[in-house]
Amino acid sequence: MRDDETSGLRQDAGLIHALLDQLASDFAAPPFREQIAAAREEYFARAGKVFEDDAEVYEARLVAFLEWYVIERPLPEGQPPVLIALARTPADAANAERRMALARMATSHRSLFDIADVKGNRLELEDILGGARFSVVERRSTIGFEVGAIVEARVVWDGADPLFAKTFLCHPRDARTEILNLVDDSLMAGANRDDIMGKLSQLYLRWHRHGHLNAGRIYKGGYTGNTAGPVVI
Repeated sequence: MRDDETSGLRQDAGLIHALLDQLASDFAAPPFREQIAAAREEYFARAGKVFEDDAEVYEARLVAFLEWYVIERPLPEGQPPVLIALARTPADAANAERRMALARMATSHRSLFDIADVKGNRLELEDILGGARFSVVERRSTIGFEVGAIVEARVVWDGADPLFAKTFLCHPRDARTEILNLVDDSLMAGANRDDIMGKLSQLYLRWHRHGHLNAGRIYKGGYTGNTAGPVVI
């Protein structure tokens, strides 16, 4: 399909990001304050609590939490905010673009990815937890993306290509072997993807707070005080 044929289907990533911000605000206000507070406790209990002293990690994890809350976390109605917003949006021509963006957000895919290749503005990703491959377009810049890096990210379809949403956590390259071992051991133990990504997020925080030193040792659990081997969930 040519670019001129997909122009009517493709959506600006900025619209998706703006909708994420809007939904995070809408579903943090009454009557959802108790829900977002409970969701925050749930999320950071799994991924590790962050504080303002954690600098850039603090902001990034708050963004990741809000995205998870909007897209994945069911409310008492049984659906996450993005699907509730979609159901409330009139199915008319004036709201067609918004409904399409909401639907694409709802079907986005968050996982742990191995960067297999970088060519121009396109990254080839392998889903370590699910086995799928994605060819993702990064329209800003691929500077800083390296083959062999392992990242937690969310991929969303724009109508023509998969793009990154806001969630992004790049784990240290020095811990690659330990991360892959942890994933293998955890999957064999029956852990789900949220628990695996949460454990890795905790290890990333530990590494960050130790001045970005000894990544391999930390991801083996060397700073837990009670285990010398890989952390199995």
